[in-house]
Amino acid sequence: MGTCKYCGQDAGWFSKQHKECEEKHNLGVQELKAVVSRYFTGRATCSDIMYTIQSKRRDNYLSNDDLCVISDAEIRSYTASIHRPFSPSSMKLMDEYLTVVGVSYSDINKNGAVDEFTKKLMKGFMVEYFTDQLTLPVAHSRCEKVLGKFPMTQSNIEDAYYYVLNKAATNFLKNGIITDQEQQKIDEYVNYLSLPINNLPAKYQDTDISKIGQVAIIKSIQRGVVPRNQITVPIILGKNESVLWSYSGVTMYEEKITKEWVGRSGGFSIRIIKGVYYRTGQMKGRPVEHSSMVQLGVGSLYVTNKNLIFNSPTKGVKIPYTKIVGVTPYSDGIEIQRDGANAKRLTAQGFDPWFIMNLLSQVSNL
Repeated sequence: MGTCKYCGQDAGWFSKQHKECEEKHNLGVQELKAVVSRYFTGRATCSDIMYTIQSKRRDNYLSNDDLCVISDAEIRSYTASIHRPFSPSSMKLMDEYLTVVGVSYSDINKNGAVDEFTKKLMKGFMVEYFTDQLTLPVAHSRCEKVLGKFPMTQSNIEDAYYYVLNKAATNFLKNGIITDQEQQKIDEYVNYLSLPINNLPAKYQDTDISKIGQVAIIKSIQRGVVPRNQITVPIILGKNESVLWSYSGVTMYEEKITKEWVGRSGGFSIRIIKGVYYRTGQMKGRPVEHSSMVQLGVGSLYVTNKNLIFNSPTKGVKIPYTKIVGVTPYSDGIEIQRDGANAKRLTAQGFDPWFIMNLLSQVSNL
């Protein structure tokens, strides 16, 4: 005999619930969902939620999982409905709901619904810094207050800050020129929040944040100043060598040349005895070289003020700028020709080559 997952009584052969129990459960879910929706639109109170949860748990077999599913959907709906400028009432509304719902914060936030709410508030405060509606310390202080109520992982916090930075970068680059005032605002933002923009998370490596940081480095080099960025890298740098930029997920290829002997023979055959022939002639041949690119590995490409350095678990390659005689840019990488009789071509793939090409044009100033 099967047992009803709602009431716990016998449900009959090959059955896991009574039809009437399932109907009561579905009705309870819809009624609680309606109350929570009214709460987030200001038409119900915390008391309404508490009473409904208590009664539906008892009469309609609602579980913690049901509460989590309902909460996830309604929190996301509420998050989508709010817009800047954000008031303290939004945070209070969410905080009180999480208190009365009777399920742990981690369970409610299992799929990141509360994190999305938190990020939206943080993004709004930081956008108001770039629109001159808030100072950076005030915007950051408001973010810290939100995080005090709704904590997130460090990666999620940085993601919110990077998101706003990328939006600002896109806006500043619309006319193709970054003014000194815009650059100063970006510099203040990344320094205040300790956001490295020359060693970005993979999600933001091909965004306008990269262009902003790269433009700043190029401008500095044009003035004869090599930026000294304090980032930790798994490579050994030379004296007075500084990492200017890094790319992850880069595939490096090296040219491989193979030779084969090709030729042809001529002449004629002489019959010696029945079934035995002797062929006369001569062989003329020549060596033919074939070139192909062989993958060395997948790793990180570090752009320093002296070298391009590729580092992977299987291979490391250092390419001094003084040894580069030619560079061919592609949409997703570069091909490098090095000086030296036995030097082989290298191809690095997996990044926008704009910065490296502009850097090499300024290499005499490094």
